[in-house]
Amino acid sequence: MYRSLALVLPATLALAGMVACYTADFDETLSDVYYCQTSTECGETQTCFQFRCVDDSGPHVRVTGPESLQNVQFGTATLTVNYTAEDFTVSDSNAKTEGEGKLVVSIAGTEISTTSIISQGAQLDISSLAPGAHRLLVQAVYGDGTPYTNPSATGSAVFYLEAENPSRPQAALVSPLPGYVHVLGEALDVTVAARNFAFVESGEDCRVEDPCDPWGPDAAMCLPACAVVPQGHAHVYMLSDYPACLNNAITCNGDYVLSLRPSESVGVSGTTATARIPADRFTEAGPVTFSIGLQYNDHLPYPNQSVIIYDQITIEVVER
Repeated sequence: MYRSLALVLPATLALAGMVACYTADFDETLSDVYYCQTSTECGETQTCFQFRCVDDSGPHVRVTGPESLQNVQFGTATLTVNYTAEDFTVSDSNAKTEGEGKLVVSIAGTEISTTSIISQGAQLDISSLAPGAHRLLVQAVYGDGTPYTNPSATGSAVFYLEAENPSRPQAALVSPLPGYVHVLGEALDVTVAARNFAFVESGEDCRVEDPCDPWGPDAAMCLPACAVVPQGHAHVYMLSDYPACLNNAITCNGDYVLSLRPSESVGVSGTTATARIPADRFTEAGPVTFSIGLQYNDHLPYPNQSVIIYDQITIEVVER
């Protein structure tokens, strides 16, 4: 099993200018010591978290419903939440007992009340959510409400809440999740998805003139004579004022850090694409806002600047 040395040599060695070969007996059970990029590089009870192998002993929560990128119909007031919880006993006790506690369900990044759940099929009130992509979180906590700290103690699922017109395209930043902590000096894989829209290498564009909404109630009055094809690619931006900056005198449309089309992505599968942001794009610690915007094949916003189809999250960049 591969391990990168993430230990800092003692100051006395550095001061002595020692350049001789350094060896050590590696203990793969140590937490937050060894560098990693995937969990397969870590020990059996560990996971790769913030590029370090960390102890993942504790509850392992996985969301089984809604399914990943499931579409929820417009006007749905409640969302049925299902999950699995390993190494964890769900209880209504308020005591802080190891291996026991409650599960708290919430929608990340949205002002919505959280609900403690102790059974399958719990109902979450989503009547206040706007159409678009949302991230469901299910987190294991002790009976007194203290969260379990191992990474797998929180399960998640990204789902769509469809618009009034169910054919309207929607975009989702699948990974990372809001609040993700990224380390300076590391690249970051970003996964995006789209609904009613396909990622393609190239194609013919039938442009909808601003401010026509092709899926609005007055679409028949403004649609072009050509067929509007829901396909193109996506841009990922690291801009705090997107999409407002598209209307600046000098538009920010070309200031993207990733273009997600098949030839420029790590992987593309129909309506999902993954690409890597280079490490040098992260220049300082602090919050970073990611936005994904759907684009025509010629890189202009789809379907126009008045009807922007986008998704947005904020992560935190830290120094290691």
